[in-house]
Amino acid sequence: MMKRWLFGVLALLAAGTVSAQEPTEKVEVGDKFHDVELHDTDGNYSYLSDYVGQEGKYLLVLFWTSNCPRCHASFPEVAKYAKQYADKLSVVGVMLSDNHAGWMEMYKYRKPFAWPNLSDGKLLNEGAAVPYGIGLYPTFVLVEPKEGRIVRMWSGFKLDRFQAEMEPYFAPVR
Repeated sequence: MMKRWLFGVLALLAAGTVSAQEPTEKVEVGDKFHDVELHDTDGNYSYLSDYVGQEGKYLLVLFWTSNCPRCHASFPEVAKYAKQYADKLSVVGVMLSDNHAGWMEMYKYRKPFAWPNLSDGKLLNEGAAVPYGIGLYPTFVLVEPKEGRIVRMWSGFKLDRFQAEMEPYFAPVR
């Protein structure tokens, strides 16, 4: 009897140690986006859900890291879409790294973003990267505004691929 009780208590404790943000599976196209807690460059915390569906807009989530040349190459193209389709598209950058000082330094001098830039301060094997199955940078996740479902998800940056992935929802920006 005591063993069963102890086992039950341990099972409850173990269940309580799993964060509500940790998914049982990786999300895919067609799934509802997975919410994660993030912070901005000033240390203010918010959730990804704070940005999904705002004003009836699609949300493009750009997962990136500071030492990724393809991530940096994608910023101007993402900025073009954000500007051209400001009435239908919002963008949020999620920097995946535990190098907070490097992120702050880059942000201070380059300010490359015309959109909110957030981080969870964690690497690929933990935090926001896990539910999205991120293994390559940049990774883009396009979320529709009504139900918060993922309509596109792809990794890497090449101009023609980026435009092709966006085209069902947004005509290419030249």
